[in-house]
Amino acid sequence: MKYLFYDLCILSFWEPHLWRFFFCIIMVGGVKMILLARQTSELQKILEVIVRRLPRTYNQYFNYYEHLRRIQAGFAGEQRVDEEWQELDLPSPHYILHDFQVINHAGSTHQMDTIFLCPHFLLILEIKNITGILSYDASFAQFIRTTADGTVEGMSDPFQQLERHVAWMKRLIQQERLSLPILHAVVLATKNGILTEDFKGQPIFHVTGLRSQMQKWLELHPSVKKREDLFRFANLLLTMHTRVKREINVPLRDIVKGVLCTNCVDGQPLRYHYKKWLCPRCGLVDRDALIRTLEDYRLLVGTKLTNKSFCEFFAIDSPNLAYKLLQQLPLKAEGIKRHRKYWIME
Repeated sequence: MKYLFYDLCILSFWEPHLWRFFFCIIMVGGVKMILLARQTSELQKILEVIVRRLPRTYNQYFNYYEHLRRIQAGFAGEQRVDEEWQELDLPSPHYILHDFQVINHAGSTHQMDTIFLCPHFLLILEIKNITGILSYDASFAQFIRTTADGTVEGMSDPFQQLERHVAWMKRLIQQERLSLPILHAVVLATKNGILTEDFKGQPIFHVTGLRSQMQKWLELHPSVKKREDLFRFANLLLTMHTRVKREINVPLRDIVKGVLCTNCVDGQPLRYHYKKWLCPRCGLVDRDALIRTLEDYRLLVGTKLTNKSFCEFFAIDSPNLAYKLLQQLPLKAEGIKRHRKYWIME
């Protein structure tokens, strides 16, 4: 417990504002620290709103739906691997950063699904939630999937992605004058991804093999780093983390406007009646409807509102009613009368 107190004192002294990024799990015999928790991405949230608000007859609806489905499947796979970490008996101290994102000196981005840091080594994981028969041609850096119906698909090479991340991490470790082995691996999150003989000798395994693989790595690499050096490097990574905004074309003209019912799946608008949002079709009374629609606005439009933009997106006919509703929301206001503007507070 004294080491936990010591580590947290270092963090509170160095970067007090970083407490919101992580949570701690105290374990018998040491500390397990998730410095960066995995969260639903902004892109996934945006796509969820687009799919919910686009008419199914819209010509690009299926493309948005498939994009969302792929992202949701990837996120579910990452969560499956995260669960496996909770079952492992790991050395103390150790630090975990999920979905670590950083911009390198050339302006390019690195997104690492999981970084595991302990006195023995630093591990970078690339997580794939892929079904089908998987094969690999190293000479062409070609990752191939054959689906159940016989369709053959080429996919990006995860080993090349990992090698790029490792090269960046090596430069950082050298810059900090540390000596720590860097390991990397691809983890398949589903048993329905069948690996062929092509993958022999490659750092790839199913999620259920994480326990045995970690044991092998820990036996192979003796402890080399002091506790305080390890934590300071983990804290450095945390300060470097930068959420990378993924651009997506939002079809604002075509989405269904208004405060929508969560029970009715085809964009049924709610009515504001006696200070309540009521669905005329199913009878739902939704107390969270206004706040939820404000979040939809933030994701699709941005953080700035005017009375006019509020009326358009929320499908409010009365400017007076719009003004009253705006006063109910957690907004920062500036200006007076028709020049009044609002900002959504984080």
